[in-house]
Amino acid sequence: MWVRFFYFSLDDAAARLTAQSRTLRSGSDDRLLWLRENSQSYSWQRAEVTFSSSANSKIVFRYEHGDSHRGLVALDDASFSKECVFDPDNNKLPDISPTSTSPSSSNAPTSPATPSASTAPITPCQDNEFFCWRSAGKVCVLATLQCDYHADCPQGEDEDGCGPCTFESGQCQWTDTSEGPSRWQRQKASNNTEPPTDHTGNAGYYMRVNFSQGSTQSEARLQSPQLPPSSPYCQILFHFHISAESAGSLRVLMQQAEGSEAILWSRSHNTVSHWTSEYLLLGPHQQPYKVLFSSLDKVSQGGETTAERVFAVDDISFLNCEKSYQPPALSAYDCPFEDGLCVWVQGAEDELDWLSMSGPTETPITGPAGDHTTGKGTYLYIESSLPSVKGNKAQLKSPLLPPAGEKGYCLTFWYHMFGATVGSLRILLQSADPLKKTLVWQKSRNQGDEWLLVQSHVTLQKVHQVVLEATVGGEAGDIAIDDISLVSGPCKASDLCDFEEGSCNWQQQTTDDFDWVRQSGSTHNPSTGPDSDHTTNTPAGHYYYLPSSVSDIAGQTAAMSSPLYPAGKGACVQLWYHMYGKGMGTLNVYQQSEDGKETLIFSQTGDQGLLWRFGQASLLPRVQPYRIVVEGVKAGPTQEGDMAFDDVQLSDAQCPPPGFCDFERNMCSWSNLGGRVDQGDWLRGTGASPNPNTGPSVDHTTNSTHGHYLYVDSLVGEWGDMSFLISDVFQRSTRGHCLTFWYHMYGSHVGTLRVYINDRKMHAGGNEEGILKWIESGNRGDKWQMASLSVKHKEAFWFVFSYQKGLTPGGDVALDDITIAPGSCYSDPPIDPPDDTLSVGLAVGLTLLAGIIISIFLFMLNRKRSKMNQSTVMSNEVTEPTSVFDLYDCKIDDTQLGAGFSYINKLYDPSSHGTDATVVSSDA
Repeated sequence: MWVRFFYFSLDDAAARLTAQSRTLRSGSDDRLLWLRENSQSYSWQRAEVTFSSSANSKIVFRYEHGDSHRGLVALDDASFSKECVFDPDNNKLPDISPTSTSPSSSNAPTSPATPSASTAPITPCQDNEFFCWRSAGKVCVLATLQCDYHADCPQGEDEDGCGPCTFESGQCQWTDTSEGPSRWQRQKASNNTEPPTDHTGNAGYYMRVNFSQGSTQSEARLQSPQLPPSSPYCQILFHFHISAESAGSLRVLMQQAEGSEAILWSRSHNTVSHWTSEYLLLGPHQQPYKVLFSSLDKVSQGGETTAERVFAVDDISFLNCEKSYQPPALSAYDCPFEDGLCVWVQGAEDELDWLSMSGPTETPITGPAGDHTTGKGTYLYIESSLPSVKGNKAQLKSPLLPPAGEKGYCLTFWYHMFGATVGSLRILLQSADPLKKTLVWQKSRNQGDEWLLVQSHVTLQKVHQVVLEATVGGEAGDIAIDDISLVSGPCKASDLCDFEEGSCNWQQQTTDDFDWVRQSGSTHNPSTGPDSDHTTNTPAGHYYYLPSSVSDIAGQTAAMSSPLYPAGKGACVQLWYHMYGKGMGTLNVYQQSEDGKETLIFSQTGDQGLLWRFGQASLLPRVQPYRIVVEGVKAGPTQEGDMAFDDVQLSDAQCPPPGFCDFERNMCSWSNLGGRVDQGDWLRGTGASPNPNTGPSVDHTTNSTHGHYLYVDSLVGEWGDMSFLISDVFQRSTRGHCLTFWYHMYGSHVGTLRVYINDRKMHAGGNEEGILKWIESGNRGDKWQMASLSVKHKEAFWFVFSYQKGLTPGGDVALDDITIAPGSCYSDPPIDPPDDTLSVGLAVGLTLLAGIIISIFLFMLNRKRSKMNQSTVMSNEVTEPTSVFDLYDCKIDDTQLGAGFSYINKLYDPSSHGTDATVVSSDA
């Protein structure tokens, strides 16, 4: 039922004009229906209030003046809906509540007529109690329990008209407040409606708005009744439908008592199934408020579709909103996903859902082979192949958690991100007061074919929700999670120091010039330093950095030392460093014995690019405890020399030799380039390729199915797509560098493998690849082949491996055992492709070489003859010589002629560098 009226007001803001429902003569049970929102209307305003009552009632308008004791208020043209049954005798209201039938409604089930006050039986309840009129027996509850988000009557009638609604028996005081012909209406489901079923029981009722063809209306609104104050843990649960033809969005708004509105949620794409559920944070409210569903139609704003656009809502409920609610212990949020989602729920603002899976995912060469818990159980994952598209998201949300407390809590789970086009996985904390999301951890791109642990120490001192959000990066980018756990207190310490909780007992040295600074987010200087840490890859994560300034002097240092480690601990130290900027200095890592003696084990100088790079160094044998010292050395006055380090770890496994990587443990310092120019990642794999008739069956290092190598998945992407692999930065050397690697190119549609060198100038000019040095194309057979090339460059540089996908799938390419050593390779092919000039040069060189050999031959022959003439005794037995040099006892240094013959031999031997490999260089 509704009452409609017009009002006029001109008074101070403190004055109150209200409409209330009264069922008792005394007015002790008056229930607020409406509160004027604007004290200065200056014109007649229309208001419409929906109400229901289980007994005879009256509408009471009440005006309370404010501090000024002056004001002007007027009412006119009050009218009631046809569902209202008027009492022609205008009998007085009773002193106590009568027994009554269910609220009158056009859609309500048939029930006895409402008795008049004079014949109504006396209620068994006291004045301060509510009579549960629909429940069997004479049940009374405290009046204060009415509309408190909790059903205290057996049939829940104390919460009628208080917000929750299935729409089976009416609209529960949810009202349409639209302006235009398209209105929210209660709809019975049938085969001729969209959707054809309701959410409650398939053939029931729901609320629906339809924007028809040619409609110019842009918005339709469905408004809740006035909702009572709520707890900090309050959430609304609703189920919605958006038709496939809809070109607008469905939004949820919150309206405060003073009339202000805030957008809580919005979805602009259609629902795949008939009904999708969503949980939304409402948070604490001290005053009454309202919730609105707003459907926006963009066709009326210039869209192109001519079909009907349908939005529908059903089964609205409120969870944990009662003031007395207390959240469970943290362990209640743990979940191994063996039997569903536990207390976690799917988010519906995004396009995808997390799926439950046991065993491998459907897409090849991505996703895990089994769950983390047992290997045979279930886990959650997002499917990245069609119909999913790049950018689609899936969210998994926890219930609302209490403030983290003084010590916080540790959120842990296991994740799996493997594939050529993996997107990102993020942890967000969402609070309701204020409504805010905070990013606390994220990973992007391929992380390897293994389950990895993430630990996040949460210290947020507000009621909040944990959101795990995965984003599709491409067709081969399944992301999986498993075994979520929440434990009170900080996360357990490990051999890895990520500086998230402090310095891990690393100490600033006192004999240097500056201190390293613990930082989160960007450094203060532009054009240098990281934007986020390496651990969490977010602005909230921490790292240590050395600021640069115009007052710096070349050679000034800052040093930090680790805690003292036992002599027997660790064989390899690993860390991530960031050195980006034109004025970059030097980063040194020392191994310092307990008596203070230091040995340099790692060093890097100059600009290393805008990314975190991996560094590792073997620890020297020791007989006493030791420390690791990280030292930054300044290059001079500059504001573009901020260097940083993060994630320092001691490993008991041996480091690979410097410049060498066999990919058995990790990718060493090689990394995928990423960015806009990279359409797929190099993957670390073992055994045979899952793609038939292509790729290696064993690695090159161990020649077994257990060894590791890098490869590009030829099933992913389109013809011409590029995958880039980049090395560390190498300083220029007069001796040059020798790159040696093993490659495997087998398949009917193998593309092109290239090797480039790049430097800062070329990269700054937009050249991601650099100068081409080596190229190989097409099928080279099912075997590992070696290639090597010498490089001399005038500046610091890095190597880039590039693979360009072939015309169709079936062309995996692989790399293994990459070595970068100082000096020339000697066995390189010619620097440039053979041409006429080179042929002439070779002819001249060979002629000169022959002349030298003949001269030596004649000189030795003349000396031999002289000796023979002077000899008085001569042997009659002569041994036949095997070569010119044996005959004349000529000793030629191998470094003088042997290398030359070896080079000439290699030059004309095609088998020494593959079938058609070409080396291109301009640095010889």
